[in-house]
Amino acid sequence: MKVWGLVRSLALTICLISAPLQVFAHGGEDHGEADKAALTLPAEGQSRRAYASSELFELVLVAPESANANNNTSLQIYLDHYADNSPVKDAVIELSSSAFSGTAKMLQPGLYQLDVKTLPATTHAIALTIEAGDDIDLLNTKLDLTPQSNTVEHQHSWTEYSTQYVIGVGAVLVGLLLWRLARQRKAAGKTPGKKMGAAV
Repeated sequence: MKVWGLVRSLALTICLISAPLQVFAHGGEDHGEADKAALTLPAEGQSRRAYASSELFELVLVAPESANANNNTSLQIYLDHYADNSPVKDAVIELSSSAFSGTAKMLQPGLYQLDVKTLPATTHAIALTIEAGDDIDLLNTKLDLTPQSNTVEHQHSWTEYSTQYVIGVGAVLVGLLLWRLARQRKAAGKTPGKKMGAAV
């Protein structure tokens, strides 16, 4: 019947339309275990720094990514004059925190280093006393060593929702056609046949 042909054609059209949309919607995606949970990226390679400044000095404190074989690490302090950004030479820098304390040694003008034990992965409040010639200053900073992570969540493309929309509309149309076909068959079954008149 023509109705069944229309139903088959409509179903085939829906499949042809939704198939490429489904491919584009999931292209390059992994829906395995990585998609079930947020992906945590490693923090290696990210610089761990602390900053501080005053009217006299400005500094950057840098912690390395990992300790050496003896579980020791070295904090580096870059110290400049605030007025002209020139490196500070022969300064005495004393660092104090709950995890370590000590006096940094100068490696070169503007660059100082303090060797400490491996630091816990937390935020360290650090007080720095700086003496350079007649200038004395006290700076405070915080060094954040907590593990950093970037969360990448699964992003849904608009084509995913368009595919669902097309399939839903197609299902409704097929249902309407089947319902109309059923009504036509039911009506045809109730139609009385023509009565043959008796010949006079």
